[in-house]
Amino acid sequence: AATPAAATPILPSVPPNVTSQQPSAFQGAVVSDDFTKYATTADLLANISLAAGGTGDAHTCLYDDGGNGRLVELDKAVLYHGHATMKYNQPAGVGDTPQLFAYFPGGRTLTHLWFRAKIRFSPGWTTTGTLTNSANSYKLLNWNWAGANGRGGVTITNTTQYEMYFNVIVNNSLVTPENDLAAGQVTNEWTSGDWYDYIIEYQQTSPTTAVGRVWITQDGQTPVLRTTIQGTTNGPAITWPTINAVNLGENFNQIRVNAQQVWWGEWSAYDGNSYPNPYNLQYARTGRQIDKNGGADATPVLRFFGPESERCGWRRSVLATHRRDPRRISRDRVLS
Repeated sequence: AATPAAATPILPSVPPNVTSQQPSAFQGAVVSDDFTKYATTADLLANISLAAGGTGDAHTCLYDDGGNGRLVELDKAVLYHGHATMKYNQPAGVGDTPQLFAYFPGGRTLTHLWFRAKIRFSPGWTTTGTLTNSANSYKLLNWNWAGANGRGGVTITNTTQYEMYFNVIVNNSLVTPENDLAAGQVTNEWTSGDWYDYIIEYQQTSPTTAVGRVWITQDGQTPVLRTTIQGTTNGPAITWPTINAVNLGENFNQIRVNAQQVWWGEWSAYDGNSYPNPYNLQYARTGRQIDKNGGADATPVLRFFGPESERCGWRRSVLATHRRDPRRISRDRVLS
């Protein structure tokens, strides 16, 4: 099996102490949705293509690919900041789940992606089911490559473990290592009925190298960096493809015992080359000057500004990542 690259806490691409990059109402986003423009479920389905299970035209709608749109509903009872939300219904007895893909308009592609979503799980939600030969996992937030298969994003795997991953498949063969790392455990997300905040950054740092990060926290609290992962291709002749779409949910790998739901309050995706810090995350630099790719001659120390407990928690997470065997490949990773 391919060997994933080791993760190290290199400097994020955002400038230090940035406070002025926060767009208002998703201004400047490549794609986004807060569900305020829909009056009914029929209106929402009209923005989902026929191929994805909606009623819209793939040439003009936001969600132009995916599947199981018939299980999508505009929910006016479960609100986010006072407005309606999008509900994914996940029925009992099947593994079906909505999968909505938003391709970037005009054929646009990105080498630096920021992707954020506010998500709520129904109390009792779980990745488990009746199958004994399939993983307890759900691909929560993902992106697609332009001109290649594979993908990247955040999955819930090994029942309750968050994992960030990215890989590229060409002609049915991996042309990059697996590039996956644990990103902490689910805590109260499936019991509290609260909204949670998920932020992903992916940046191509050279033609053959890339870095990804994920932040997860209860909505309204200071975002907590869960993991940083570096990836390389399998040689100088293989370069990272660009990103051309973001996906709201993909495979659910079990047959569910009970019906459950996932709500989406809002989501957005930005070009990090135009908006280096669209979600107003704050950092400081210490140590020697660090180049934008985390140069080997640097001595980087990244400090997260937030409550003391969160800073300490992040530090423990980074140290745990260093101790983790970089050759680890999750036993239930699914590439397809």
